[in-house]
Amino acid sequence: MVTIVCMKWGSQFTARHVNALYAGVLRNMEEAFDFVCLTDNGRDLATGIKVRPIPPCGLPEADWRRGCWAKLGVFAPHLFPFEDVVLFLDLDVMVQQSLAPLIKLVRQRRHLVIQREWNPDLWSVLPQVLRPDRGAQSSVFGFCPETIGNIYGNFLADAAEISATVKNDQTYLTQVVTDRSYWPAGFCVSFKRSCTRYFPLNLLLPAVKRPRNAKIIVFHGKPRPWDTLVEAGERWGSKRRFGIGPVLWIRQYFDQADAMVASMQAKPLNQLWLDGRAGSRFVTCKTDTLPDCHLSGLVGAAAPASLSD
Repeated sequence: MVTIVCMKWGSQFTARHVNALYAGVLRNMEEAFDFVCLTDNGRDLATGIKVRPIPPCGLPEADWRRGCWAKLGVFAPHLFPFEDVVLFLDLDVMVQQSLAPLIKLVRQRRHLVIQREWNPDLWSVLPQVLRPDRGAQSSVFGFCPETIGNIYGNFLADAAEISATVKNDQTYLTQVVTDRSYWPAGFCVSFKRSCTRYFPLNLLLPAVKRPRNAKIIVFHGKPRPWDTLVEAGERWGSKRRFGIGPVLWIRQYFDQADAMVASMQAKPLNQLWLDGRAGSRFVTCKTDTLPDCHLSGLVGAAAPASLSD
């Protein structure tokens, strides 16, 4: 059995972000799976999401965000003792193609398979094999519970010292997990590095094109995907790398997710929380403009739905 797992705590992420990820997974799974959210608040999560508490990581909750240390709880041996494959996804990723190749790869390698940290843009002129290895990036990783070892227990035994001397969870995984490998290049792409441009090129070439061949789009740093759900003329992103106006294919992704969740929950579509931006607000959605959602076979998988640019 495959388990897809995500994590939510505090107020930085909302139920809508979990539900959007769940909808993206439903559209792109080809075998039965469980979707688990490790969280301190399971309110408003979609039907079908299994809620479990976040395993303790030996640190006060105030320290979790600084190094994302709570994420190491995914490796707690009691969580998924019988699962074949566990695939972890950050809440600010977009799943846009079948996850079957990632799951197949984890089954074949039977160790930690994780994203390789991206290099600064200047290195893109070289093939990846010649770029410096900056270690692991933990937005997307997979493992087999029976072979992963005691990552969780080893951290728990010395959490205070490790968190004081190591930058974050992904640096720790890079240092202590020697039996690991990276996803093939192109499986997961960085939105920031693949879809946006630096000023002033972003003004000359403003289109934000969807990387169609990527299975997962990772939003690390600024922006997060929902930051791009702005009105015409509004700016999103960082000081040097930004866009203006909504990114329509990202908006469609979230509209599809909202429609799927509303269908599962039998809730009206005209009042959906748009969270994740400064000052949560209600938006009005016209039901006749939302994309069709094919919800047959939701237990296990749904047919992938394409997104237009």
